Amino acid sequence: MRKQLCIEKKREVLSLITDITFSNVSCWYGASRRDLKMDLIVPKSRTNHSACPAIVWICGGAYRVVDRAVWLPEMMRFARAGYVAASIEYRTSNEANFPAQLIDVKSAVRFLRAHAKEFCVDPGRIYAMGESAGGTMASLLGVTGDQKEFDQGDHLNQSSAVQGVVDYYGVVDLFDASAERDRMSAAVNQSNDVPYFIFEEFLGVGYGKAEAEKASAIRYISKKTPPFMILHGTKDTVVPIAQSIKLHDVMQKKGIPCEFVVVEGAAHGDDLLYQDEMTDHVISFLNRLSGKGE
Repeated sequence: MRKQLCIEKKREVLSLITDITFSNVSCWYGASRRDLKMDLIVPKSRTNHSACPAIVWICGGAYRVVDRAVWLPEMMRFARAGYVAASIEYRTSNEANFPAQLIDVKSAVRFLRAHAKEFCVDPGRIYAMGESAGGTMASLLGVTGDQKEFDQGDHLNQSSAVQGVVDYYGVVDLFDASAERDRMSAAVNQSNDVPYFIFEEFLGVGYGKAEAEKASAIRYISKKTPPFMILHGTKDTVVPIAQSIKLHDVMQKKGIPCEFVVVEGAAHGDDLLYQDEMTDHVISFLNRLSGKGE
């Protein structure tokens, strides 16, 4: 049976580019090196394409594991909304202590700016998003745009600052989080929260207040901090919602635009946080920042 259709072009076709090396870093106790990769969802036809706002997505995993491919299906919603989506990896805590992870995600931002034309990225509209440990990194990206000590590696002529942040239930005050867990563990057996050794792996054995505060986004908030959206579930027993409440409170005191979305009944990493209604809410926030909603 022959069928002839007359189709109207209503959207552009997208392309997935995988295994893009954005940095080469030290690993295995400094004795070896490896490439850090990103996957990109971009317009398929990029010749003479207008520049698009970009999202740097950072996967969580308790600072111990990262898989940049896991969230690519969810990133399609943002790509369909007109954003270049970059899902990146970074060194985990078994490879290096902080600040290696922040150095890595900043390298990814600089790489995108250095290759902006090739990938249709608008260098003035790059946004950080991440979940759990990735939320920690996304928040740190947002508040350390002017902290040059964390800019190491290639493309140092490019800025690593981002223009907005979406933090999905990330730890933003590691000193208070670890101190709280010490108190809780002494009082009652809390088997469902992040154990102390996760922070020790991330910050270093015997870490103290100085090391924890250096990795805490809440300590860097200033008038230069870009707008934030924070998302957290009321039933999160891994990262206390108190972390996000504190971040929102400090943002308000500093006069930084910040939208705090609390999802009733959502646990850590809950599917409720990624329903279309929630993603539409995030896209609306990004559209306001990028000017796409005007």
